[in-house]
Amino acid sequence: MQYTSPIDIKLNFIKKNLLNTFAKIRKWVTDNPIKSIIIVGTLVRLVVAFLYQYITLYPDSEGYVDLAKRILNFDFSGYEGQRSPGYPILLALSNISYSTTGALQFIIGIVTLIYFYKTCLSVRLSKKISFYLTIILSCYLPTIFFEVTILTETLTLLVITLIFYLFFRIRSGKSDQYTVLSILCGYLVLIKPFYIFLPVILFFILLNVSSFKSLLTKLSFILIIPLFVFLSWSYVNKKNTGYFTSTTFYGFNLAQNCVNFAEKTTPEYAPIGNIYVKYRDNRISDKEIAMTIWEAYPELKSETGLSFPDLSKRLYDYSIATIKENPTAYLQQVFISWRDFWKTSLYWEYDKFAIPHANEILLYICYLERILLQLIKIAFIILIPYNIFRGIKQKKITPQLTISIIVFTASILQAFVTYGTNSRFSFPFEMLIVLSVILNVLDIRYKKLERSDI
Repeated sequence: MQYTSPIDIKLNFIKKNLLNTFAKIRKWVTDNPIKSIIIVGTLVRLVVAFLYQYITLYPDSEGYVDLAKRILNFDFSGYEGQRSPGYPILLALSNISYSTTGALQFIIGIVTLIYFYKTCLSVRLSKKISFYLTIILSCYLPTIFFEVTILTETLTLLVITLIFYLFFRIRSGKSDQYTVLSILCGYLVLIKPFYIFLPVILFFILLNVSSFKSLLTKLSFILIIPLFVFLSWSYVNKKNTGYFTSTTFYGFNLAQNCVNFAEKTTPEYAPIGNIYVKYRDNRISDKEIAMTIWEAYPELKSETGLSFPDLSKRLYDYSIATIKENPTAYLQQVFISWRDFWKTSLYWEYDKFAIPHANEILLYICYLERILLQLIKIAFIILIPYNIFRGIKQKKITPQLTISIIVFTASILQAFVTYGTNSRFSFPFEMLIVLSVILNVLDIRYKKLERSDI
């Protein structure tokens, strides 16, 4: 009979208890996926909050804060129309407290994870894969750092996730909430008018698979509220600035696409082009060349004597004239903007961490995460033609095709209208991009298994 020492007996007992504990935890996690997502999401955010202890502000933040103050005071007099009120409403709800806004955005981030998990289930991804995919994405640090930044990305990500969740449920016949979908699309447009294209695409996709006569009225709701929001805010800007536009940034944004050929303009706009070129050529680095127009803004304002809305209109006219003179250079710039759309983002203040050396550790983690996401984005781009071809061949609009159409449309549209921080336009779609690639991989794998069984 083999002798077992008391120490071995004790170790075996501890090992058995640990295995039983892990088994119970695993069973609880399996039985309670949403609670588990909330716990993991909360823990990761608490760790980031402890290490960072800072709310990041960027130049864009100022415009949102200014509009939030006007909302609180119910006073839009003299407003120059730079921002739309979707995100400033959130700031106003927090009484423009940055720490409160950060806390609200943490909650928004967790709610986003819950509905992303539900979105995965709605496209018939297995419960297990949906759960682990959501848990992995809950640890993606660049997303969490957006939550401690006064920018629109966190709120935009939530609304887009809710829109796709509801859209896929409607497509599968599990929901009939067209009005709610329209309200969400309307609020998305209120956050960023750029997204007015999204409800239009959703409308035609649903129209393609629906009975035209019986559902046209319901489908129309998807367009009515977003268009009403877009036109109403444009009218507010018309009353305040004299220009019927969703944002008075439009001229500055388009001028950013002219930065590399700014001097090649018509004689009428040569003074603007000369000032623009001076600031472009005096830059030490090309790293932020897209922001040159904003460095030139004070001198442009001084030389022209125009208000912000009037100068934006003048820059728009300058941009149109310059683009007409340089169509090839413009298309080259559009390609650069399109390429930059597919990059990843990290918005934080590296030197503002409260805990020493935490920034160094998190930087390496962020690098690794962003490299992995970049590879997934490249795979997504490669799969876009595949999804389109497959959709045409099978006459079927899959979730992958829907995501591909919408994200690709966003990449093209933003490239034509602006240059600079283009990757921010892709951020709200990143979780959906990952989901689309996973669906493609599983689909291709399933097809291979089918062939091997023949």
